Amino acid sequence: MVHDPYAPCMCGSGKKLKFCCQDILSDLVKVEKLIDNQPDAAEKLLRSLITQHSDKEVLVTQLASVLTRKGQFDDARNQLVEFLRRHPDEPRALLALADVCLATQGFDASRRIIHRAFQLGARQFPAGVAMLASQIAQQMARAGCAMAVREHLALSVRMAPPEQRNTLLMQLANFESQRTVPYPFRGRFALLPVELDEELQKEERRARQVSQIGCWEPAAILYGRLVEKQPQNGVLWHNLGLFRAWDGRVAEAAKAFHKAADLIDDFDTAVETEALAQLLDLEVDGDAYSIVQVNAPVKSVSQLLTSLDSDGRLARMPLNTNDENEQTARVAAEYELLTEPLSDKVDPDNLPDVLADITVYDADESSGSDAQVLIVALDDDIKEATALFRSVAGDLSDSNEDNEPTPVSRLPQACRLFDWKTHHAEHLGSSHFRKIDRQRLNSALQLWLEQPSKSLGNESPIEAAKDANNLVKVGASVITLDVVCNRMGYDPDLADIRSRLGIPVPLKLEPDEEQAITSLPLLQFARLAESELSDDQVVDFTNRVTLVRHLLLIERAVSELIRRPTALERFTPMRAHMLRATVAREKNDLNMASECFEDARRSVADNQDAFRTKLELDIRELSFRLDDPTDPELPALLTSIRERYFVKIPEIEEVIREELINSGCTHLLDQLQSAAAGADGGLWTPEKEEKAASSEKLWIPGQD
Repeated sequence: MVHDPYAPCMCGSGKKLKFCCQDILSDLVKVEKLIDNQPDAAEKLLRSLITQHSDKEVLVTQLASVLTRKGQFDDARNQLVEFLRRHPDEPRALLALADVCLATQGFDASRRIIHRAFQLGARQFPAGVAMLASQIAQQMARAGCAMAVREHLALSVRMAPPEQRNTLLMQLANFESQRTVPYPFRGRFALLPVELDEELQKEERRARQVSQIGCWEPAAILYGRLVEKQPQNGVLWHNLGLFRAWDGRVAEAAKAFHKAADLIDDFDTAVETEALAQLLDLEVDGDAYSIVQVNAPVKSVSQLLTSLDSDGRLARMPLNTNDENEQTARVAAEYELLTEPLSDKVDPDNLPDVLADITVYDADESSGSDAQVLIVALDDDIKEATALFRSVAGDLSDSNEDNEPTPVSRLPQACRLFDWKTHHAEHLGSSHFRKIDRQRLNSALQLWLEQPSKSLGNESPIEAAKDANNLVKVGASVITLDVVCNRMGYDPDLADIRSRLGIPVPLKLEPDEEQAITSLPLLQFARLAESELSDDQVVDFTNRVTLVRHLLLIERAVSELIRRPTALERFTPMRAHMLRATVAREKNDLNMASECFEDARRSVADNQDAFRTKLELDIRELSFRLDDPTDPELPALLTSIRERYFVKIPEIEEVIREELINSGCTHLLDQLQSAAAGADGGLWTPEKEEKAASSEKLWIPGQD
């Protein structure tokens, strides 16, 4: 292959080939061919080349790459360190060393070398910076530093070449949709503008510049000097908190945010800053609880199931037959261990809670897995749950009392007040349990108002709010409450809580028409004046809160969206109406959900694929209405589905049948029966079928 001597060098230095690696070009080509299939030969050739060209960065970084693939990290590190002693500012060698150190020593021990690699490599090797930032994000996720995860992922997207950007964008979107992460941490944060004298402003600009390339420790050091000179500047403390949080220093970030909230004059900004501090405190606070599990071997699955079925506190649950992965295929039965036995006549308004979930697994010879039982409960309940299981199972399961529970997940203690699971009696329907959950949420909110809180100096919100000097902290605690409830799947009425505590109504934000909604912190979304947004901003607002899955914000956004024809068309009408229907379902307003389905049907009436879309809408409406097995509209909807689709698409009948069974609505199965009869309702005969076939037109998909 002929290489143009004036083309960029293949080593990536940015120099022309003639002035860089032309003398070793043929050897580099050999190395590239050997690396994947003959790494030992590639290593030998590279070591030989380095003895002749010890100052060639590409040879050292290639050798380090081969060594790390072989697991020889110490050797790789030594090769890079030796080279950097002679050439301390070579960016690719710095990036390679940072990669090795991150993999072997972790981020904390590698922070300095990583940030130096970012500073020197960002311009020439942005793809290397992007890869390193993505790896740091993974470590930050394991450490529970959510703000650092999000910012490192955003850095990797900014730095990545076009061919890698989509993959990294998917990683970022996946992180931003995770409900286990507090929702404010799933969005971007902007540095607040700072007014300083000219000399200090230069330092502040330097901090922002290094922050842009992910060097948050150097930025924090620069800001540390600024706050020493202006210790009463709340904005400086706020930005310092961001730098520390992005760098994974959660405790130090919380302290900076607390200080900033005390000094910032604007009430709403101070409240949001204090809320950040309180949320970070939850992340590092040792006061937490765990969901744990215990495994125990099973001697006879069939006999064990008989014993478990006979105990009144164990309710056998229907299996999900749609999920057929290797693990669920082994599930013999699932039980809920209840706080009290079920009575013969279930009181729908007084159902017991679930103390533990118990899953019984069959043996699997193909994988060598033995029959076993898995008990999952909160750490406070696991001892009682395992003791009751042992008493029921007897010698059918060898569950050792000394078997230590294994943690599954860990949650801040603030979540415990909103962590419950009510036994689902199958015949009651999901709408009934949403009503129960709303009642329990209201009771939990009252307890929250009355319980002492660490963030309020061990005073309750009601007590703390009596002192006007505490209103910033109390207002922040309400935001923290919203974040905790969102994490647990609930959406409290914050306006009512603020009113009860005497907290001022937050001032509305009215961004100018050119401002991107995605540039705003998610904490500020609740303050957006959606009626003042442009059509494009309303669409972006709706997309953003949909990804975050904040029900009350989604309701506000989509309600504004459907009032704007241009914005609705861009968002797509069907998607908007279905999103609104989902909100209505969660609020248990099935009449509103039904209206949304009608709006959705009208929006697709003229579409080429209208038949298929309407089928999807009918099935989804059926799913919604099955939340209430007594819904008087269900028989008519089932009749409509039967008459409209069963003849044209016979397999739909089985789909509907499974939906009814899984929803505990077997009493409605009779609505599906008449489709088997002939057109006149009589007995089917071959003559009738032949006559029908000759008189009916052939149905074509897409025709209604």
